[in-house]
Amino acid sequence: MSFVFPASHRIRQSVEFEQAFRNKSLTNKWFSIHVIENKNEFARLGMVVSKRTMPKSVDRNYAKRLIREIFRFNSSSLPPIDFVVRIRRKLTKTAAIEARTALLQLMLNAKMP
Repeated sequence: MSFVFPASHRIRQSVEFEQAFRNKSLTNKWFSIHVIENKNEFARLGMVVSKRTMPKSVDRNYAKRLIREIFRFNSSSLPPIDFVVRIRRKLTKTAAIEARTALLQLMLNAKMP
């Protein structure tokens, strides 16, 4: 099993983000996940970590690293859809364990309508 995060598993185009934001989202205390159908056989990931939520770039980069890590380690068990993950509150290192389980639960519960 490879834990690489190749470019083909990333959502980068703004059109794809906009399509995802039109769909309903799954939400918990830490994250909001928008899902959209894709034509691939694997899940893809897009992230939105805003300056308003996390003003320091160090914190934003930590949050993105955490999201990518959760996605990479669990991508084989995720349904083949696109996930756009949006942070809802500041993610500290002390709350990272709770946030990890919360994000994984949202991703595993995500289904296309």
